[in-house]
Order: sequence, then C-alpha cells, then structure tokens
Amino acid sequence: MTLSDLRQLAILSIKDPAQAARMLLTAEPAREALWTALAVVAVLNAILFTLSNMLVSGPVPLPGMLSAPVVYCLLVAGGLILTIHALFWSGRVLGGTGTIDDIMTVVLWLQALRLVAQVAVMVLLLFMPLFSALLVFAVSLYGLYMLLHFINQAHRLDSLGRSAGVLVGAMLAIVLGLTLLLSLFGGSIIGSNPYV
Repeated sequence: MTLSDLRQLAILSIKDPAQAARMLLTAEPAREALWTALAVVAVLNAILFTLSNMLVSGPVPLPGMLSAPVVYCLLVAGGLILTIHALFWSGRVLGGTGTIDDIMTVVLWLQALRLVAQVAVMVLLLFMPLFSALLVFAVSLYGLYMLLHFINQAHRLDSLGRSAGVLVGAMLAIVLGLTLLLSLFGGSIIGSNPYV
C-alpha cells in the first residue's frame, strides 16, 4: 500500500468504517506484517507518551517504573495483545467467525488512526488547549463507533448490537484479568508495599 492508499483508507475509515474494515480484511496481511505493525504501534505510542510528558508539564500519569518509555512500550504491546485476544474469544462466544488475524488487522489499523489523532491533540494542546480537549472527546466517541463497525465486520456478526456485546464481554474479561494480575503482582510492579 502506498501513502496515498493509506490516506484514502483513513478517510474512508472515518466516512464509512464498515467499508474500510471490509477493505482491510480483504487485503489479508501476513501474520509477520501484523506483528511488525503491533511493534511499530507500541514504539510510536511510547515516543508520543514521552514527547507529551516533555511538552506538557504536570504530574507523571504513571507511577514508578511504569512511566519509563521502554516499560510503557511493553505495556502498550501487552495491552494490544490482550485486547485482540479478548475481542477474538468474546466474539467467538457470541457466534463470530473472525480469526485472530482479522481482529488484529482491524485493531491495529484503529490504533494507527488513533496515533494520528494523538499527534493532532498534542499540537492543539500547545496552542489551543480547549480545542484539544474537545478533540479528545470527539475522537473517543467516534473511535468507539468505528470499533463497533470493525468488530462487526471482522467477526461477520451482521449486527452492531452483537458487536457491542463482544466489546462489553472483552472489556469485562480484560478488567477481570488485570485485577487478578494486579492483586498478585501489583505492589512489586508499581513499587509500593502491597501489605500496607
């Protein structure tokens, strides 16, 4: 895909998320390309996180070692893998037929679009903070709408309602899994005493 193709696909993703998702899934990217894309997205997220901390003064959003760029990059990568698997399995429970590669394709494309939006937010934050807050709100809402369409197409559910059910199921599974992990290892990861 050329840069022009990616730009057109990005515009289509905003105008018609379902059609964009179908085009992405038809492309059938190789598994190696998907894992490379996941690594690139994680690294770019870490770079943007570091830049935003340098440009905007304020309290550190993550405690202890979690705010280190390399650790943050690993957290993003782990979070993406967890999200992809949660969406895959919750979709299968609700009758979806998508593969891991299908879910990975649409999730990573949405993450790439979110990175572009993050850059726009960072620029606006420096010059027009109020508009940056409005953009974050708009991107979050519309991003959710796009995700529902992407899940619907990836799992071939033919229903945004069932797609919402997949999303809710995935979120519950992620929260449950993270709660369990934090209860077991949270104190040592964050750097606090778990017994206090």
